[in-house]
Amino acid sequence: MDSLIARARRMASQSPGSSKPETDPQVGLVDSIRELNENISFFRRIVSAIRTVIGGLVSTTVSPVWRVVRGPASWLSGLYVAFWNRWAYAAESGTKERQLSPVRSSVVIVITILALSTFTNTWLGSTVRFFTIEPVMDGILIGLSKRTEVFYLTQSDEIDPENNIHSVRGCRKRGECSELDAAYFRVRPRLSHDLWKLWMYGNPVYVPDHIVAPIAPGLNECHVTYYGYRMTSSWIARVLRSLEFYPTMLEAKCTYLGSSNDGW
Repeated sequence: MDSLIARARRMASQSPGSSKPETDPQVGLVDSIRELNENISFFRRIVSAIRTVIGGLVSTTVSPVWRVVRGPASWLSGLYVAFWNRWAYAAESGTKERQLSPVRSSVVIVITILALSTFTNTWLGSTVRFFTIEPVMDGILIGLSKRTEVFYLTQSDEIDPENNIHSVRGCRKRGECSELDAAYFRVRPRLSHDLWKLWMYGNPVYVPDHIVAPIAPGLNECHVTYYGYRMTSSWIARVLRSLEFYPTMLEAKCTYLGSSNDGW
């Protein structure tokens, strides 16, 4: 009886409906290789598309810009190489042969870092600009465009407390004031302003809060000393105002006329 049962089980296991075909190892390996090749082809297409996009951007943007700046960049790099060779090397006392000096080259590197920092919006860049570029540019503008005119000022606001920058508003004439007659000034600390105060009054401290102090709330007739473009209704002044470029006030001597509603 047991032999009959074992025989029946063997027959059932060998029947077509109950048996599962065994997987050929070679067939599985071929399928894995085929899937790997498909994945590699997919990533190759992605890389090719990225290279095409980058190549198009370079040919349409970078290449034209480089053709424009290549000449000035080569000229500036030549100047810096000449500057480096001039100051980073020192002649030996015995042979007169020029050798790289660690001290001189370190100084040149520090100067280079400070010069490059002027193009950044950092504390170091702001400090370097305050003592170098800004006094020169402001001094030229003060010498060429400083003037004193009468304005009717009504308000001053501290628009940048961190940098102690104030905005002053008013009008060029008393009475009805339109956008064409409006006057705007900036009051900001600059080394050139300190030097101007020292030259004019013997006081080397230009404090923006003190400059705007004579402008009381309301209507004030002020003799304003400022530099920059002339605050008029010309199209140049209107364009500069629309770009938020404003003249800089050096001082104001004001007479209070009353509230702005009564004074106008």
